[in-house]
Order: sequence, then structure tokens, then C-alpha cells
Amino acid sequence: MINELHNLARTLDMKGVQIPEWHRKYKELPKVTPKSPCFRIWLDGQAAVCGIESLTSEHVSKLRKYGDNQSSFPAFNINSLYRIVDQKMIEKLEQFESRQLKLDIEEIKSWCSVNNWIKGVPGKVQRSLTERSKNLSEVIHLEGQSNNNIIAKLFELCQKNGKNAANRFRSSLENCAFEKLKKGEEIDAILVLLFHKGSAEKAHNKDTGNNISVILDVWDWQPYGYPIASENTTFQLNEMLLTDSDLNTPEMQSKQTDAFGTSFTNPNEPMPNVKLSGFDVTLRSMFDGQPSQHRYRRINDSSYPIAAANRSSIKRALEWISASSHRQVTWEKIDKNEMVFVYPSILPEIPPKFVSIFGQPPSEASKQTESRFESVAKEFSKTLRGLPTDQKPEMMQIFTIRKIDKARSKVIFTHNSTPKQLVQAAEDWSIGCHNIPRLDIGEPIIPFPLEIANIINAVWKQNGERADGKTSVTRMKYYQGMELLLDILPTNAIHNFLHIQIENTSGLVNYIGNKLHRGGSCDSNPESKRLDAQKTAVLRICSVLGLLLFKCNVRKEKYMEGLAYLLGQLLHVSDELHLLYCKVKRNGDIPPQLVGSALFISAGEMPYQALSQLATRMNPYISWAKQYRYGNNDKQGEESLRAGWLLRLFEQISNQIMPQMDRSIRFGDFEKAQLFIGYMASLPEMERSDKTIENTEIAGGMENGQ
Repeated sequence: MINELHNLARTLDMKGVQIPEWHRKYKELPKVTPKSPCFRIWLDGQAAVCGIESLTSEHVSKLRKYGDNQSSFPAFNINSLYRIVDQKMIEKLEQFESRQLKLDIEEIKSWCSVNNWIKGVPGKVQRSLTERSKNLSEVIHLEGQSNNNIIAKLFELCQKNGKNAANRFRSSLENCAFEKLKKGEEIDAILVLLFHKGSAEKAHNKDTGNNISVILDVWDWQPYGYPIASENTTFQLNEMLLTDSDLNTPEMQSKQTDAFGTSFTNPNEPMPNVKLSGFDVTLRSMFDGQPSQHRYRRINDSSYPIAAANRSSIKRALEWISASSHRQVTWEKIDKNEMVFVYPSILPEIPPKFVSIFGQPPSEASKQTESRFESVAKEFSKTLRGLPTDQKPEMMQIFTIRKIDKARSKVIFTHNSTPKQLVQAAEDWSIGCHNIPRLDIGEPIIPFPLEIANIINAVWKQNGERADGKTSVTRMKYYQGMELLLDILPTNAIHNFLHIQIENTSGLVNYIGNKLHRGGSCDSNPESKRLDAQKTAVLRICSVLGLLLFKCNVRKEKYMEGLAYLLGQLLHVSDELHLLYCKVKRNGDIPPQLVGSALFISAGEMPYQALSQLATRMNPYISWAKQYRYGNNDKQGEESLRAGWLLRLFEQISNQIMPQMDRSIRFGDFEKAQLFIGYMASLPEMERSDKTIENTEIAGGMENGQ
């Protein structure tokens, strides 16, 4: 990660991009949600709480706090003051929150019996109010400046209550909360501050609710120009912290150099932390408990020395590339703990959406259409080619970061590619996904590379339901979809993923083939939606099968003449002929499984035996179709023409299969993929003609079961 980000930092420097520098201990506040709000806590001249104000998400995004998980300032986390578990109380509380009932202050006070400030919360609040505020005051040298600096004023207020600071803070916070309730102000937010809706089945120490973020402020802030909880004061405090840090002075006097040749003195502190979308990342974890570090006497920072100035530039580069405004341009989220990043060697004035060809945001990925990837790839190619010559990057750096556990993150994929290679890869991807014939169920859906893993890993039952449930299968990693796009995935890995796809999806392909060949409509709307979702899944599966075959130089122009594909088509024709027989001869009484579908699985394992069984089972339907097509009947219409067409197809495909069939033949994964595609592929167009088809005979070998 450090190497990739160091190169990005150089690219940004060359472009003159100015990135705000934040002190490494001055961190963002938690994201605001209805269950995890953020409150501004106003303190009066005696350091008592005199006002409570819930802050918007936009406001909170501009604020920061100094410290760590043990204590922080001027913001810190608390729990709701009290816990209730009685279901009747909870229901009534929710009615108060939604204004369905008028507030009963006395009843609410009667619920304040179970203190929810446990698990070290009082100690954390005490440390934040006293120790952390004192430490911060000493760091930025604001002692005795409370008359002209609001930050110093807040320090002074927090020191007034001494060892009793946490208790007085809680007591005055509760009193102020009830005063707001009496006035009918911010009822729902204040009730969240007062009560955690717990569960009687859980131990209290494991059920204290979500953290509530609070930030302290000075009630009489006007003489200072800005309050504490403001963007201006936040920047002011950050500048003070950076001025004090003296990042470069020690290195300038050192004879040692870091990994990039910069003068280096070991700062003996952790690498910076950056908050990404959904998880935090430490630029490099250095833990002396790992025995390998002791082998060469390179422990912690010394194992890979990075100067303070480079630490800062790398941190700012990651903050820049992961900014919310750069989504789909330089980054996209893969899942809750993984992200992909792309940046160019030269940053254009208006950067194209570099990440767009790898994947789409979840909100846009819900609608699957055939042209979705193609349109994105076309726009990507057009934008890159339209860049001015001096803004065209020579290389594109691609890498993914995954959060492994609470303390560690890792770059699991990194690759350099030229823009030309990316454009060509996108074009080949579209061609590969179209490496299949026309399908009855719809147009091919071209998945994005980051969607391939979900398609291949999905396990399906014989009844068309997912078999993996809540336990996800991860035989293919997300980044391997990008390797497949970029043609850097080893051939043996492609073979393996083809095997997994066949193994996981045979049940669904068989189920949907039988379902569609039987015809008819769903009885209910939920069943119809379920069938539509299954059809979509099969379309994506067929596209992936076509792509994997394409990557192995197996083209549809050739495999559509092969034994496996033709056998799949023969099973399809058999289903159609069986269905027509049931409609005409049995008055529409169709069995749960048609004859071709019944032999689909065995055809993939023992094709010769399956073909023999098919010949035997199809004899009565073939004989009927001959009589129905050419006999004297009153229904010389569409059904009669269809019977003749299916008979002719059965004969033609049989004649193509028989010379290729041998008792010793077994299908591998490539042949099974072609069998799947052949079974789902549309049959040749029916030739509509009033001419009688004469001398139509079914291959003798098929009738004899050979």
C-alpha cells in the first residue's frame, strides 16, 4: 500500500493538487445515524450543561476530535444514560418518539432507574474532560489565553470540576435533557440520549447500545467569533497541532534514509490511520510480536522506515483518492471491507471514471441490462481517447485494499496497465460475454468484473433455490474478476473457475430449462418475481460461461458444431416435442419434468448412455409426431407445422451427433459448459411453409437406441 500511495503522492505533487493536512491524532467524528446521533453540549460559565443541540450529518462531517479510543477532546463518545428492557415501556417510548402519545414527563422519569453508564464510560468521560483537555492545552501552548481564544476557554471550563467532572457532567446533562422535553424540543433525539432500548435476554454489559457522539461548546461564544463546533475552529486547532509537530526538523539532521531515500529519524509511533468508506485503514501495521521482525533486528518502524514527511504525504494521498467526490473516478467499494482504487500517472483536468469499468455502485448495479457494461466501457474509451496529448496518462495503477481484521488491512491485488490495454480489455470482455448463441430467456447480461465472483461462487439447488444461504462461498475472490479482465489470470485458474461454475449452477440451469420448456405462467406475483430473478441469474451464468470459454480460445463458431453443444440442443428439442405431445394428446397435462430435462445431468456425466436412453424414451413421441404431422387430422395448423419442424430438427441434430458419439466419450468441464449453453440456447428459426415435408425419417440409429 505504501508504494502505491507514494507514487500517487508524486502524481498529485506534479499536478499541484493541494490536499488538506490533518494531524494524525485529530480524527473525524463518527457518522451520524438516527440510532447514533451527535449532540453539541453547551457549557455555561460554571462548566454545567446548559444546552443540548442535535447536529446534522453535514455539520458533523466538518468537525474533528483529538485523541484515541481511551479519551478524546473536544468530542467523545457516551452511552444513553439509562437502559430499559420492559417491552411495554419500550412500546410507549416509541409512541412518545413518534408523537402518537403526549409526553408524560413524570412517567419518563420513573423509568430512569437502570444506569447505562457502565463498562468504563464514566472513566472515559472523566479522562476526556480533564486529562485529555489538559494534555491538548499543553501541546498547543494555550495556557492562560482564555480571554482571547475559545479553545483555551473550553480548556478552562473542563478543569473546573476536577475529579468530579464526569459525575457533574452526567447530572447536568440529564437535567438539561428533561428541560428540553418539557419545552417539547427535539423529543425523539433527546429520548435516544436518555434511553437505550435493551433486551431482557442479554446481559447488561453486552447490551449498552450504540455510541452517542457529543462535542463540547462554550455557551457564550460570540466574543470569540466562532463556536467550538464550527469548521473555522476545527481548522484553527488543526493548524496549532501541525505547527507543534515539527515533522521535518529531526530528519534533516539524520544520516539515515527511509525506504524512499528521505532523511529519517525513527518517530517511534504508529503509522497514520485513514478512514475509508466503511472501515479504517492503518497505512502499515508494525507489531514487534511477530518473530520475523526480530530475525534481522528490524522491529516496528525500523522494519520499513518511512520519514514523517513521507508518512504525511502518503496519508494525504489516500485521503484524496478515497474522497466521496471521487467515487467511480478513483475508487469503488467491493464489499463492506474491501475497496478498489485506480489512479493515472498523469492526472487530467477532468479525470475520466477510471473505476467504472470494474464495477458500479450498489445503487446502480441493481438494474441489470445487456448494454450496461458496454455503455460504460464505450464512455470510458471515448473519454480516454479524447484527452489532450499532454494529459494522457502513460500508466494506470490499480490496487485493492481489504480489511483483514480490526487492526490490519492489506493490499491484496496490485497491477499496472496502460490506458490502451484497459480499453482493449474492456472490448474483449464484451466480445467474450457474447461468445454464446441466442438464448430463449433473453439477451445476454454482461457482468462487471467485480460481479464475476458473486456469479461463480453462487451455489444452486436442483429446485432453483440458492444453496449457500447466509454462509457465503468465496472460492473466487473479487479481485480475480479484474485479473480475468486484464488477462493476467493464469490459465489453470480459469479452468478451475469454469469447473466451479459448472459444479455450482447445474441445478439451476436444469431447473430453468425444464421450467421454460414446459411453458405456462406463474400463479402468483411472488413466484413470477422469483422466476424472473432465476432467469436473470441464468443469463449471467451463460455470459460467464461464454467469457471463460473465450478466454481459453473456445469460440462459439466452433463449439456450436461440437458434440456437447449439439447434445444440449437435442435435449432442448426433446423437451419441446414432449411438451407438444402433452398439449395435444393429453389435453395439456404436462408432467413435472420433461424427457430432455430428466436426462440433462446424466448427459454431462455419461453422454453415450444418456443418448441411448433418450432414443428409447423419445420413440413414442416421435411416432406420434409423424402421424400427427402427416396423418389425417382436423388440426392442420400451427401445432401440426411445429410437430414437423421439431421432427426435422431432431433428425438433423441426431445425424450430426451420431458420427461424433462413442461409448468411451466422457465430458470435461469445457464440454459441460457447451452442453449447458446448448440446452439453454434457442432452436433454429422455424421455417413456416404450407408445403408438405416428405420422406422425413429419424436417424435409424436413434430409433434403435444405439
